[in-house]
Amino acid sequence: MQPPLPSFTETWHNASYPAISPSRSELSVANKTIIVTGAGSGIGRATAASFSRAGASKIILLGRTQSTLEETQKLLSCPSSICVADITDEKRIAEIAASIGTWDILLLAAAYISSPSSIQFASITDWWQNLETNLKGSLIAVKSLLPTARPAHATVIGYTAAITFPATMLTGLSAYGISKLAIVKLMEYIAAENPSIFTAALHPGMVETEIFKASGTDSAAVPLDSVELSGDFAVWLASEEASFLNGRYVWANWDVDELKAKASEIQSGQLLTASIQGWPFNST
Repeated sequence: MQPPLPSFTETWHNASYPAISPSRSELSVANKTIIVTGAGSGIGRATAASFSRAGASKIILLGRTQSTLEETQKLLSCPSSICVADITDEKRIAEIAASIGTWDILLLAAAYISSPSSIQFASITDWWQNLETNLKGSLIAVKSLLPTARPAHATVIGYTAAITFPATMLTGLSAYGISKLAIVKLMEYIAAENPSIFTAALHPGMVETEIFKASGTDSAAVPLDSVELSGDFAVWLASEEASFLNGRYVWANWDVDELKAKASEIQSGQLLTASIQGWPFNST
């Protein structure tokens, strides 16, 4: 379909499609161990289900609530285990990392959104919890798990948001937007500092999750996407086909064949990275 929003590709997807289907042999994650944070609902649950369909050897589901993680586990057709933890608990995450051992793909889907509010009237505690969960939680997971990443090649995907929208379009969501913009830069730094690690920041699309509802966004006013799109796109993003997107920020809505056609253009500079508009650095 034609993009309803500014798009890096001419084709826009609201649902999964053959090129990102987990059933494609080229996207197989057989013999790979997958870790999904925030796996108890929404994007995290869909992501775990997609990697299960792609033939994962094992999926570790990490989240705060045993019962919701068990609901996710029932959707999986591959071996899986549950780790109950708050993503901001550094000691607990370190214990989990030690128990998992070598892993291949880490998907950072745990998220928090505070009640919409202008900065002037926001609760500092609630506002800051966005940074605690979305940024600090991701940092803790990555720092704890990097030592046991597959030496030859491992993947880290951080779920972010539509942070390219001007602030005037997202008033009241400053805390969430700032925390998710920081995820983009976090992925860039991980890629720069770890040559054997592939990283990307992924906007999963407009999916009517609990986070989406809590944002106060009118579902009738935006082009909603299927939750399967985000999970299946993540499977593709973790494949060799997407290697040219290392350290980049992408949308699940973008057509992957059209993205691949732009691989040289993307790798030649700083496209799809966080920067100040009008002040581009050409050096890679």
